[in-house]
Amino acid sequence: MGVRFWDESVKIASEDVKIEFVQGRPVSINGKSLEAVALMDEANKIGGRHGLGMADQIENRIIEAKSRGIYEAPGMALLFIAYERLISAIHNEDTIANYHAEGRRLGRLLYEGRWLDPQSLMLRESLQRWVASAITGEVTIRLRRGDDYSIINTTGPHLSYHPEKLSMERTEDAAFGPGDRIGQLTMRNLDIADTRAKLEMYASQGQLGDGQFQLIKEIEAE
Repeated sequence: MGVRFWDESVKIASEDVKIEFVQGRPVSINGKSLEAVALMDEANKIGGRHGLGMADQIENRIIEAKSRGIYEAPGMALLFIAYERLISAIHNEDTIANYHAEGRRLGRLLYEGRWLDPQSLMLRESLQRWVASAITGEVTIRLRRGDDYSIINTTGPHLSYHPEKLSMERTEDAAFGPGDRIGQLTMRNLDIADTRAKLEMYASQGQLGDGQFQLIKEIEAE
């Protein structure tokens, strides 16, 4: 599917591609609506022209032995870039953390052939209902060689990122500005001061030595 992007004699021109998602599902490429199989085929062709999604990995097998594999998934890599961009633009930090944790667990179950196990169904339902359902929008990506790309534009009806509301510059009617940031840093410093006091307490009790923050003995019973 992919070209020899590591070979400098292979000419690869940059290319812009626009991916659209509706409720977590890719529905069009470059403005052309496609059903699932045709869309993946088109994504493979586009990504393959640039050598996107090639990986040389040394990994763990289920039999607890190491193996080396050369993987090629240009279409999945292309869709993944766009999907992750929308995830980061729409959901908050904690939701994204849960999405990554549950995604890794689901990936492991899939690797073990447990796609229809109850735990897989639970994870899939959670991710589809609370994460994917909000992923509607378009991402424009400029592809170059291999995994070298730039995100050109991100749009959608549910983006949490609003530059006009959050700016460190002089933005009229901004909900958050430089003055607010100073106040936030002041409040954050309270916790840092508390932590410093605890470190000084640990040092006075002999738990820290030589500034290395290494536990050197248990707290003596009073």
